[in-house]
Amino acid sequence: MNCSNQVLYIIQPMDTLYDIAIRYNTTVEDIMARNTYLNPYNLIVGTQITICPNSKDNNMNMSGNFQNINMEIPKDPEISLKELELREAMNMLWSQHVYWTRLFLISVAENLNDLDATTKRLLRNPSDIANLYRMYYDENVAKKIETLLTEHLKIGGDLITALKNGNNALASELTQKWYKNADDMAEAFSSFNPNYNKDDLRMMLYTHLQLTTEEVAARLRKDYTAGIMAFDKVEQEALGMAKYFADGIIRQFPDMFR
Repeated sequence: MNCSNQVLYIIQPMDTLYDIAIRYNTTVEDIMARNTYLNPYNLIVGTQITICPNSKDNNMNMSGNFQNINMEIPKDPEISLKELELREAMNMLWSQHVYWTRLFLISVAENLNDLDATTKRLLRNPSDIANLYRMYYDENVAKKIETLLTEHLKIGGDLITALKNGNNALASELTQKWYKNADDMAEAFSSFNPNYNKDDLRMMLYTHLQLTTEEVAARLRKDYTAGIMAFDKVEQEALGMAKYFADGIIRQFPDMFR
């Protein structure tokens, strides 16, 4: 399908194809035709799709009406207090994950005296997330989550320091370890919850690493505006992951959330 002004778009939390179509003056049908792998009922945050803006007029039928795929987006039923508590807790923990990572980055970049205290608080996050999972899984699962998330943060912290010091060889080595850790997390999470798709998880985690790297690079070159913009993306993507993780638990244990 030809398009002279094609753009790439990354799915954000709360996106629907209808909203995206309105935003870009196109149609759901056109987006689906250009991205045949998409499941319109389960858009994965971080997925990159192709859009042809202002293509709406090209999708009109002979009678002048816009074509559509006769698709209804299901509405979420009223949620229980237990589901609300899980979603709020998951959102808070993943928000804290990226907030304290940013504070750590700033401490490293600016040689602040609070680095040790900030690092200590940042490394509390894996145990906090593991404790949430202990409410639904056994100790082995919780410990695995804590170990992998701690490794994720420590590698990321070492990478930030290496980049600040201009140690490109070490930074390259740490980047490979960081992505290997993401692979390990995707494997682990998908092993204990069938609603966690390994490939989807890997894509979300890779996106998280890519966006965090953009934030780090902007801060280290003192482009503060770009750094803030990058963090906005990191935050939104983290909230998307929080939703995905909460959704998986709710689907696996529906009786616990009635």
